[in-house]
Amino acid sequence: MAISYPLTPPAALEASRLSLTGLSAVSRNMSPFTMQVQQYNWSGQGWLGTVDCPPMTRTAAEQVVSFLLMAQRGTFYFQDFANPTPRGTVTGTLTVSSATANGTTLTFSGATGGTTFAAGDWIEIGTSLYKIVQVNSSSSVDVFPVLRSSYAGGTSIIYSPAVSPFRAARGVFRLAEPSTQWSIDTAKFYGVSFNVLEDVAQ
Repeated sequence: MAISYPLTPPAALEASRLSLTGLSAVSRNMSPFTMQVQQYNWSGQGWLGTVDCPPMTRTAAEQVVSFLLMAQRGTFYFQDFANPTPRGTVTGTLTVSSATANGTTLTFSGATGGTTFAAGDWIEIGTSLYKIVQVNSSSSVDVFPVLRSSYAGGTSIIYSPAVSPFRAARGVFRLAEPSTQWSIDTAKFYGVSFNVLEDVAQ
């Protein structure tokens, strides 16, 4: 069977340490005379990450290494493994009400009983992963990165494994470098780490 992208990481992939970086395309000019700064905010925003896997036996490690070797030439799904559920009390089947490409404000419907998100919660729309940075109301939030698309009303919002499709919010990423390295110690434990980059084209 041919390899199909985006790949789904194997169950053996775990993170002992996950470092995430939110990047914004920003340029600044500072006057050498007044020290005043003029800032230009471009539309580019996205995620970078570093994953350190715990020591693995060969059975688990070979699944992870095989996944990474395939990922060199394509994309894969990725999520915050440590925080799959929201901090907020939000419940219900959520859908987009209003979203404008390159904007930061998302309005949605479907939350039940006045429940809402909390800052730091993850959501998935389409194939993009967003973090809620501000809660405006029980049906409106601001997100990072900027919205990738003017999503149509009724587009599904995934936010919790407790709600269909019963998985955490995730996005589509690539390996930051098209190479895969691993180590094996004298006890035959494998060490694997890799860097990820959001596939902004999604």
